[in-house]
Amino acid sequence: MLRPRLLILTPRYPYPVIGGDRLRIFFICKVLSAHFRLTLLSLCESEAEMTSALPMDGVFDRIERVYLPKWRSRLNTLLALPTRTPLQNAYYRSAEFRGRIKSLAPEHDGVLAHLIRTGDAIRDLPQPKFLEMTDAISLNYARVGRERRASLDLRSQVYRIESERLEAYERAVVDDFDHSFLVSAIDREFLFGNDAGRLARVTVVSNGVDLSSLPYDFSPVTGDLVFIGNMTTLQNLDAVQYMAREILPLIRRDRPEVRLRVIGRIGPNERTQLEHIDGVVVTGQVDSVAVAAHGGAIGVCPMRLGAGVQNKVLEYMALGLPTVSTSIGLEGFHARDGVELAVADDPSSFAARVLRLLDDRAAASRMAQAARAHVESHHSWEAMLQPMVDVIARRLGMPQAHPLSAP
Repeated sequence: MLRPRLLILTPRYPYPVIGGDRLRIFFICKVLSAHFRLTLLSLCESEAEMTSALPMDGVFDRIERVYLPKWRSRLNTLLALPTRTPLQNAYYRSAEFRGRIKSLAPEHDGVLAHLIRTGDAIRDLPQPKFLEMTDAISLNYARVGRERRASLDLRSQVYRIESERLEAYERAVVDDFDHSFLVSAIDREFLFGNDAGRLARVTVVSNGVDLSSLPYDFSPVTGDLVFIGNMTTLQNLDAVQYMAREILPLIRRDRPEVRLRVIGRIGPNERTQLEHIDGVVVTGQVDSVAVAAHGGAIGVCPMRLGAGVQNKVLEYMALGLPTVSTSIGLEGFHARDGVELAVADDPSSFAARVLRLLDDRAAASRMAQAARAHVESHHSWEAMLQPMVDVIARRLGMPQAHPLSAP
């Protein structure tokens, strides 16, 4: 029996697999590829993405790419300002992309859109269609508005404009899809509350962790604190600046040898600003998070903005880095404060939890072991994504949803 064909739409080319959004959609597709034959249709923002060698991982039967240059996306956004269209939908709008969808969709049994940015292009498509929303973006933007209400920088202004448009859009868009998926129950409750009709059309599918690339390695060579993230996003940039400016000085007052090791993509101006803060070492983008984090003592996740599951927390827990996180960083999974990680929501409490783990390495080791056991038991990608596989399989009339052999 031939496996059904599924067309996958992404607003960003998912290779190389770096960053939270690319990581999630790649592993979604990797798991789905055991059940369906996948075609990828992706927007690309650079000529390099358009011409890069196709991956040989066997996830996709076919890959098609559409070039959307940044100047066109920025113009789209400007033109959308007088309207009620979410700006991120406008940013990724492409007539060529929509044309390719119309030609490819009839060859497939269903379509899965990653994020509302591509979902907007298929709301009226007759085929079975699914929306992988990931986060409630409006929840993220609402938090940004609360934290940065006095800020006049351009990014904060854009977030304020966007937040007014997104919440109603995200609630309504699920009506146009056979089923939609969010990463956490908090996002689902924020958008749909007691709306039983819409709740029935939305399933929570949390993030997993690729344990094969994250070996357990509790070996604190230094007192370094590790922060992993894409600093080109406002959420991560706010978190690392908060850590460096408000929390790290409190820690270094008692332990002056402690450094903050910043790992991940970062702009040149932001890098320079952080490197001027005592005790901050910026590693930048790396090929291997495990190698870059080796020897670190504690993973930190001082998130104040954002929504959904924080991949960095899962990575810390897998790697054997005892973790200190704010409550926002704990959303979407069920690790326990004081057992698998430590939770603190103000600078002095956060610093105190870090210092306690630095001073008591036996307790830190126990936490690291419990955290690794937790992600092994509860956060494999296959287990996390099974509800999505089941929903799509049922809608496409498949007799079973367990992994199928290749035709």
